[in-house]
Amino acid sequence: MSKEQNPRRLLVATMLSLVVVACSHTTSPSAQIKDGFAPFSATRNQTVGFVSTTKRSLGASDMNTLAVAYTSLQEKANAYAGFMVEAITTSSFDPARNAKYAGDLASAIASFDKTFTALSTAHQTIADTWVPSFAQSIQTRWDRYSGLIANMSPQTKADLIADIKRNTVWPNYEDIATESPVSSR
Repeated sequence: MSKEQNPRRLLVATMLSLVVVACSHTTSPSAQIKDGFAPFSATRNQTVGFVSTTKRSLGASDMNTLAVAYTSLQEKANAYAGFMVEAITTSSFDPARNAKYAGDLASAIASFDKTFTALSTAHQTIADTWVPSFAQSIQTRWDRYSGLIANMSPQTKADLIADIKRNTVWPNYEDIATESPVSSR
């Protein structure tokens, strides 16, 4: 570590400490927006866990059926995630598109559940009841913070977008539990 970096780090640490102390009473718009994605992220994580566990016990034919069901769900979820990123990027939010993406996601979850319960011995399902309230929450948060989002620095906006992508984008089916099918082991 060079001597020039230490004063910078000390300055950055001091500035961050001051920001934390000054903001300890309220949550930033970025944090409020990120917190709003919790149900979306939890559903993604739950679904990936179910697929990972189930994939390990399926034969090739059933794995293909699961792949089709998951990929359809992934496409709808990632389209919705893309819409949310686009809203932040462009500082523009279309309530009609929000409702459409939410409806598509809820339908995809229901379709996935049908296929998944037929393939899984555990008969677990992914809840879709959270989707309408999530869509409303995203709309409400947008209404509250759109002005602040529009005025964010490019770096703050880029950081928020990276967080949203990290917490909402669903992985490809092929990247989940990459072991071979049961029948080919």
